[in-house]
Amino acid sequence: MWQYVWAHLVYHLVRLFPRTNRFKITLVVVMVLTVCLLVPQFWVLLEGHSIRWCSQPLFPLLITSIIFTFFLIGFVFLFLTMMPVPREVKVAFHIFGFVTFLTALIQVGYTSKAEECNSSTEALYKLSVVLTVLGMVTLVYIVVLLPFWIANHVKLNCVLNTAERKGLCYEPVRCCSCLWHI
Repeated sequence: MWQYVWAHLVYHLVRLFPRTNRFKITLVVVMVLTVCLLVPQFWVLLEGHSIRWCSQPLFPLLITSIIFTFFLIGFVFLFLTMMPVPREVKVAFHIFGFVTFLTALIQVGYTSKAEECNSSTEALYKLSVVLTVLGMVTLVYIVVLLPFWIANHVKLNCVLNTAERKGLCYEPVRCCSCLWHI
C-alpha cells in the first residue's frame, strides 16, 4: 500500500512546481529517492540469512514488495512524463492500489504471526515489520480520505471544484494539491 501512496504523493508534489521548472525536482529528487526505495529490499534479499526457514512466508512477501516497487517506479515515471495522465493509466494505477492494499493486509497478518522468525531471519523480519508499519500508516491515510472520495463521487465536485473555485477543500488547494485524486 505504501507503493501506491508514494506514487500518489509524487504525482501531486511534482505538480506543485511550474511546468518549466520541474526537471530538477523530477529527476534529481523524486526519481533518485524512488529508486533508493529498492536498496534496503535488495540488501535483505541478497543477504544469505534471508532464505533460512521461517514459519511465515516473509521471503515471498519481500519478493512481492520488490515487484510492486518496480511497478511504483514505472507509475512514477509515467506520472512525471505524461501531462495529462490518460484515463487508462489512472485506472491501472488504482487497480495497482487495490492489489497493494490486499498485499498490505496479508503482510500485516503474516508479520504479526512471525515473531519467531526474528531469531532465524533477523533482517528479513525487521524489514517485514518496517513494511508492515508503512502499510498500516498508509491504510489509515486511505481510510481517512475514503469519505472525501465517496462524497465527491456521490455529489460531484462537492469536495473540490477547481473550475468554479469552490468546494469543501478548495482553500487547501491554494497551497498544496488535493491528495485524493489523480
